[in-house]
Amino acid sequence: MQHDVTIVDLQPKHLAQVESWATSQNATKTLLKQPVTPLSPSSDMQGWAATQDNEVLAIATVKLNEEHVGYLECMVKPSARRQGIGSQLVEYVLHQPSVEILTHLHATVDRTNIAAQKTLDDKGFSRTGYSADGHIEFARHKSQ
Repeated sequence: MQHDVTIVDLQPKHLAQVESWATSQNATKTLLKQPVTPLSPSSDMQGWAATQDNEVLAIATVKLNEEHVGYLECMVKPSARRQGIGSQLVEYVLHQPSVEILTHLHATVDRTNIAAQKTLDDKGFSRTGYSADGHIEFARHKSQ
């Protein structure tokens, strides 16, 4: 099910909304971790928020490094899960110029988060192993 959401650049006001549902018990099973640093245009991190009627339903960030490698993190509000919003947001992020130029994009997913695993599988990511904390590691490599 596709939701009618607007995807915008992530702002501190969005993170304030996310904080309320990211710390709840229901938010323990996330695609990845919540970003903890404020974002700025000069930062090595870019972020986006999926909103509807000024309510943040999901956020995604990509942390960049000098070697053209990025680290994708995404979180969907518990009450908005299983509606395709996370998939829409990941699709949007993958088409951003700063992300398209990356040689490698990495993500990790909780073993129990089947929806997030399917989203990454559908978006061209491959499973590459397990992280030290037991999450499934994914990578998407740009064809040379």
